[in-house]
Amino acid sequence: MIPKKMEVFIKEQLPEATLKTRLIKDNGKCYIEFSNVDEHLLSRLRIVADKLGPHLVACMWDEESPIEIGGYLVVDNLSMGKPSMGGIRMLPEILPSDIHNLARGMTLKNAAANLPYGGGKAGIVSSRDLSPKDHNEVIRGFARLINRYKDIYVPGPDVGTNDADMKTIAIENGL
Repeated sequence: MIPKKMEVFIKEQLPEATLKTRLIKDNGKCYIEFSNVDEHLLSRLRIVADKLGPHLVACMWDEESPIEIGGYLVVDNLSMGKPSMGGIRMLPEILPSDIHNLARGMTLKNAAANLPYGGGKAGIVSSRDLSPKDHNEVIRGFARLINRYKDIYVPGPDVGTNDADMKTIAIENGL
């Protein structure tokens, strides 16, 4: 199911017509996607589009899961190369604008280091008080969600996630 805080934020920020026309459903996985041409809609998510990006902003959740599984992915820029790279943050209050700012940081870091990767970041909207079993299930569910973007995003650990979580994501996605 969609995380409650995420659902409230999306419904408060986006027009109902946008939710209906942009919603992509794929075997219980739900996605709403935006690009830098969607300046007005991105501004409603508190994201400012500019010449660098974002290339993609995705809101995603698993509507068939009995526990809350959902979050955001921002692929900011792919000018230095594909895929983008950046960590997955897992916090209860994470917003698309937070993820965008972090993805922009990855764009600039990768470019400054002359690495052949774009900048990206993901955020899982989740309680800090999950049992180890539920934490693992959220990671596995989010792995299935981001698999859609495997050609343009490679995750790493960040606040709230670790190397074991990245191993779970890799296994879940057959990497």
